[in-house]
Amino acid sequence: MSALPYAPLFERIEDGYRHRPAQYISEPGIPRGWYQDGRKLRRVKASKAFIWPKDGKNGTTWGRVKDVFTNKGPDIFVAFGANKGDCVSNRPTRAQWSGHTNLDDRGKNTSFNCAKFAPWTTNGMLGGRMPGLSYDFRTREHHVPYSHMWSDAIWQQEPYKNEKWNLYPEAVRTMDGRWWQDYQYVPQFLSGPVNNKLGQGMFGVHFPRGA
Repeated sequence: MSALPYAPLFERIEDGYRHRPAQYISEPGIPRGWYQDGRKLRRVKASKAFIWPKDGKNGTTWGRVKDVFTNKGPDIFVAFGANKGDCVSNRPTRAQWSGHTNLDDRGKNTSFNCAKFAPWTTNGMLGGRMPGLSYDFRTREHHVPYSHMWSDAIWQQEPYKNEKWNLYPEAVRTMDGRWWQDYQYVPQFLSGPVNNKLGQGMFGVHFPRGA
């Protein structure tokens, strides 16, 4: 292929480089601002977007509506980005929005000063959530951390989670970080049951074969 006309700075490469989302850095010794590819961006007008996480319990539209009326489920968060496309990438991690970063600090990064740019998120009088509370995956509400709180949970997939006999998740993590797994949901190739409440299998045969 011939060189691109009128593009003296173009070089032939194997794949086009796609920029990572810009991150807002506010650390001692570093000029505060948005950084991308090791450079401090200029002329940035930050965008905001509302992010509504899912805890895995109510994933349907009607289930989410019921959460609003019963005041259950995760809070709605404000995500920031150097542009609109970066807001989703900068959404809080599961550990961040649930308030259990002491058990999982992956993806923990420096974020915007919410008290300055979104004051209602940390002020109970303005409809936000008071600091110091963590999400209880058992009650599906925010509480001061206590010993019997569920710090995470894996719920069944639709439509099985709405069955009357499905009162508990597939797995639960306690406040000490330990996971407790319901044996019936363990895959066959991990020595789980051949048949469970979700369906039937064939002894010694794991599908899809050849995968």
